[in-house]
Amino acid sequence: MDTIIYYSEMEGISLEHLKRSSGYDMRSNHFHNEYEIYFLTEGERLFFFNNRAYQVKKGSLILVDTNLIHMTHAPEDDTTGYTRIILYIDKFKMQQFDEKFPHLNLVPFFREHYGVYNLTQKQQEKFLHMYEVLKTEFSNRSRSYKALIEMEIIHYFIDFIRDNPELTPIKDETAIHKSSKYQTIYNIADYISDHYAESISLDGLAGVFYLSKFYLSRSFKEVTGYGVNEYVNILRTKRAKQLLEETTLSVSEIAGTVGYESITYFEKVFKTYMSISPLKYRKTLNGITYKNKITPRSPKTVGSHSLSAGM
Repeated sequence: MDTIIYYSEMEGISLEHLKRSSGYDMRSNHFHNEYEIYFLTEGERLFFFNNRAYQVKKGSLILVDTNLIHMTHAPEDDTTGYTRIILYIDKFKMQQFDEKFPHLNLVPFFREHYGVYNLTQKQQEKFLHMYEVLKTEFSNRSRSYKALIEMEIIHYFIDFIRDNPELTPIKDETAIHKSSKYQTIYNIADYISDHYAESISLDGLAGVFYLSKFYLSRSFKEVTGYGVNEYVNILRTKRAKQLLEETTLSVSEIAGTVGYESITYFEKVFKTYMSISPLKYRKTLNGITYKNKITPRSPKTVGSHSLSAGM
């Protein structure tokens, strides 16, 4: 059961404070065009991105870059649920911040330093102070409240970067390594990331890693929060989205490039994750700069059955 504690939005920015009951797993396997600032006020979560799982505890801050595939799900022993605050900032709004303040560099900051941060008590108080200021401005909507909201967010990030002068990109060593099972699943996730454009099958993966396909399927879901088929499809969708934005390849050429033999199935999968067809998505893009010229390719096969046929 969800309890919305607070929600408000303006152009390019939204603020959400939510409490969820125990055992909640994120249903939508997603990536998005917004930057996500996720603060856990109560409970624990497992956060999966970059093919690794991270344990997130009360007082942790997670910075999520745009188009980063991520999943959050409940620990096995979760009995209390969790409460979190999320601040979403649209990528165009973040670009505006950097344009207004050329030395701010928030776009490259998120690209290089996204991940999990265990905040000190003082740092937690600073985040909660920002939240209260934003909530007050959103609620009162007094004169120039939008400018004050933007200024408060910028001030918070300047403070955050100053408080963490030794910021470094996410390291594999900080991921969960409870057992050899985790490392095996990380290896499988890495393999899928390298081969998603091929016709990967569960039987084929089981053969490559010398595992029972039932054990592989169950363990992959347990560690990552994704089904194997889901993970392949979302990797393909993310790449297809990029090709729609940056190239002149046709929809059918993109389908083949990312691993689909059937354009109909590709369109169905794309719409599942993007809520819009590939062609309509391309039509919504304004001022596209086509950066790459890519030669379309046909899917290769790994294993005996293609994932595009379902699993």
